[in-house]
Formats: sequence, C-alpha cells, structure tokens
Amino acid sequence: MSKVPDMVVMNENGNYNSSLRSYPTDLASPSFNLIDVNLVKTESAKKMIDVFNQERQELIDKIEKLSKEYLDSILVWESKMSFDPIVGHTYYMYNFKGVNTLSLLSPTEWNQKDSFIGAYKLTADRKWIQMII
Repeated sequence: MSKVPDMVVMNENGNYNSSLRSYPTDLASPSFNLIDVNLVKTESAKKMIDVFNQERQELIDKIEKLSKEYLDSILVWESKMSFDPIVGHTYYMYNFKGVNTLSLLSPTEWNQKDSFIGAYKLTADRKWIQMII
C-alpha cells in the first residue's frame, strides 16, 4: 500500500473508511466536544448527596416512629389494667389522680373526657399503637 497523507483514513485493505469512525477525521468533519468531566462529577455528586439525604431522612423518620411506638407501648404496659387485652382491639387510657388506667370504655361512652389521655390498639407483636379518634 502506498503512503497516504495522515488526514486520509484508510483501512488495511486500502479502502477509505473515515465515515465508519466515531471521531472526526478531517477539517470538514463535524466537530465534537468532550464532555465536561467536572460538570458530570458535580451533577453526579449532587444526585448522590440527594439520595443519601433522602435515605437519611427515611432513617430518621423510622427511628422517630419506633421511638414513639416504644414510648406508647411502655406507657400502656405500665398502666393499671384489670383485664387481659386482646390483639386488634382498641382501648382507652385515662389518668385518675395520677394513675394511668386502661379501660374498655371510650370517652363518648363514659363521661371522663377531662382525664382521657388517648386510644391505643394492641398489635400482634404486642406493641401498642396510638389511634387517632
């Protein structure tokens, strides 16, 4: 094969193949720009930070939920109750003279709205979850 100028792109068989290249091969070829690596890194870092912040917030929310469930469960289990609670049922807590008492009666069934603390439901894993009534 005879010597060809540097800007002419030939393959091993001596055929012109610049159109098959993924990069410009002469001055008339369309230009291409390299990506700005720093910009990509910056945008990727921002996305990564957003993902970590979202995961962090989810963990904080889960910890707060677990903490509330724990405190509610302790509150109810340490209260006075004169019955064996049934899973899935809602019970009502009152404070009578400084003593928390769990009751079967809701504030609407019993005229004790001033001493009412909250409604709690016993779950299958023996946790007490505060109900909104």
